Amino acid sequence: MNFDEAKHEYTRNGITYTSVTQILKTYGLSADYANIPQSILAKAAMKGKAVHKGLELYIGGDQSMLGLLNEVDLFHNYIIARNINLTSAKAEEIVFDTHYEVAGTVDFQYIDGNDNVIADFKTTSSLHLDAVSWQLSVYNYLVSKGDLMTYYFNKLKVFHMVNSRLYVKDIHTIDFDAVKALLEAHKRRDPVFNYTKPNNIMSDAQEKLIEQILIERESYQGAIDKLTSELNTVLAEVKDNMLRQKEYEHKTPVFKVRYNSPQHRKSLNKAKVVELINKHNLDIKDFENQTITKDGITVRLLKVGDTDGDDY
Repeated sequence: MNFDEAKHEYTRNGITYTSVTQILKTYGLSADYANIPQSILAKAAMKGKAVHKGLELYIGGDQSMLGLLNEVDLFHNYIIARNINLTSAKAEEIVFDTHYEVAGTVDFQYIDGNDNVIADFKTTSSLHLDAVSWQLSVYNYLVSKGDLMTYYFNKLKVFHMVNSRLYVKDIHTIDFDAVKALLEAHKRRDPVFNYTKPNNIMSDAQEKLIEQILIERESYQGAIDKLTSELNTVLAEVKDNMLRQKEYEHKTPVFKVRYNSPQHRKSLNKAKVVELINKHNLDIKDFENQTITKDGITVRLLKVGDTDGDDY
């Protein structure tokens, strides 16, 4: 695969491949900079190219890049802190697909613990996460050579370098079928890209049953809330009596009431901890404990004005 940087054009065996960037722009999936003056965009692009080149050289083993660019120094600190071995890493690798005639350049690929990571470097003032997610997901498809299992085992990250800070964020992986549908739309040269994920989660009968149960439960909720309010009013009076008489438990043949005294708890000031970690350019994830909770699903009725119910 040959790449003409001036034209930003990929060619192979006399065939011009469409860049991932161009596909995303065509279908409105990339960041929109239409309202930003060209002079500012040109200056930002020049800075971005310099940073990308410095990082590429550093990843390739050129230690002379340290001290020349602040972004490289921040990246170096992260690599050391995470104990990442750059000898097996890849920088600025061209990946492509001959069927869809699509190509792109992946900024950074590396191994972090048990994770194979595909990453992108960004130096823009703001980060458009949806656009980055699509970009890295298409790269993931190309790196995985269209293999479904490999695709979902790779992790996506963005290294956002802005205001003398480095922010490393996990990026959501777009559904495999959606990425493939995008590439199919490109191959057909569709004017627009619309993808509706097929519903293979539940049958029509299951949807109807859940709907009926939720509506019925909702119809009782008002009465339950009223009873709960009445109970709390009575218990508040009982609590006052317990405190006055210094008797902290009352038992009947049907129920038992117990007074629980206030508990003093200590917790870390998360804002100050985050400020300290950022000050020293550390990764907050290195200080987090990871636990696995029991899996499960949640369901609720959508209210008027809800869009997708993501505010669980």
